[in-house]
Amino acid sequence: MNKLETITELLINELADFEKNVQQLGDQIERAESLRIKFDLSPIKGLISQLEELGRRETERREQYLDRLQRNLQQAKIYPKWAVITFMVFFGISLSTGFYAYNLKSDMENEKNEAFLQGERNGIMHLEQFLKETPGATKLYDQWRIHKSKK
Repeated sequence: MNKLETITELLINELADFEKNVQQLGDQIERAESLRIKFDLSPIKGLISQLEELGRRETERREQYLDRLQRNLQQAKIYPKWAVITFMVFFGISLSTGFYAYNLKSDMENEKNEAFLQGERNGIMHLEQFLKETPGATKLYDQWRIHKSKK
């Protein structure tokens, strides 16, 4: 039994030490909880206010930039008005000139054909008049025509 008593005594001593350590730990926790640590935030408050001011200024700049961009986009056009008007006037003048030139050329062709037909009629009438006025010329013309057809 001697060993059992020794083991029991050791266990009792260990439990007593454990309780003593638990008590010390509880006291230390209470002391740590009751301790109030004060942080000096004054330098950080200055930095925070500077950061807030910088953020506010950047927000204002961004909003101004976006407003200016939106105004520019609303006013933006692919081509300026004067360029569009000039192009339309030039295009209209070009179309009118082209149409006028086409009509002028077609009228000239018609006049050319009419002049050719008129010249042909005048030539035939002149030849007929000549042949009527000079009876010997008809005989010579017939000889010439026969001679030409044999060749």
